[in-house]
Amino acid sequence: MADQQIPRPRNPEDDWKIWTVCHPGIWLMPILFVVLLIALAVHSVVLGSAKYNFLAG
Repeated sequence: MADQQIPRPRNPEDDWKIWTVCHPGIWLMPILFVVLLIALAVHSVVLGSAKYNFLAG
């Protein structure tokens, strides 16, 4: 078994293989929703604090 070699990837011909593991139809929208929630949380903290927002106080 020591003489068996794993073939090296040939880029960009083998780039399609990542999408068989990380399919964007499944993962893209949940990731974007999480990013949106994080952005909204950060903006609400920054805009609600007088330390970071000169309009708040």
